[in-house]
Amino acid sequence: MKRYGMFGLFCCVALLQLAAPASMILTREAALRKGRLWKFRTAPVDPYDAFRGRFVALNVEAARHVEVSKPAEFKRGQKVYVLLEETSEGFARITDVVAKRPVGDAYIEARVGYLTSSNPVNLILPINRYYMNEKAAPQAERAYWEHSRIDRQNAYVTVRVRNGLAVIEGLYIGDKSIEDFVREQQR
Repeated sequence: MKRYGMFGLFCCVALLQLAAPASMILTREAALRKGRLWKFRTAPVDPYDAFRGRFVALNVEAARHVEVSKPAEFKRGQKVYVLLEETSEGFARITDVVAKRPVGDAYIEARVGYLTSSNPVNLILPINRYYMNEKAAPQAERAYWEHSRIDRQNAYVTVRVRNGLAVIEGLYIGDKSIEDFVREQQR
């Protein structure tokens, strides 16, 4: 009887260990399938992570110097909710930052990066890394940097948002995905 109890306990622990990563994967997949699509303009950052490999580091333009309705409410590192709307050009724009979870699907959970002495807040959005093929990443990074300059800003990222969770769907230069852009450059 003792042997069956230990085996049962082992099975419960094993299921719990599998449930945590499975839940994370399913939540992100649900956001990609059912989430609302948003486009964010980006700016370049230097990328490399020894543990996670090559990626294109993204700096979402809309998250810098955001005017908020109640700046005294926020502290550095605080979890906040970023309210979004779509501009006439089809890109996401931050309308406000609030401390309480809003109703609807037009928001992203984020953190306060730093506050300035005037009203603007800088935010840390969870859409700052685009992972891709290890061999193509350096060329993609160069292309992204070239097309993210202030005088030539035509790089953007598409993001699916569902229940405050933001998942990157694709990185684009003009109307081409970064993968297609790099493939064309290699020809």
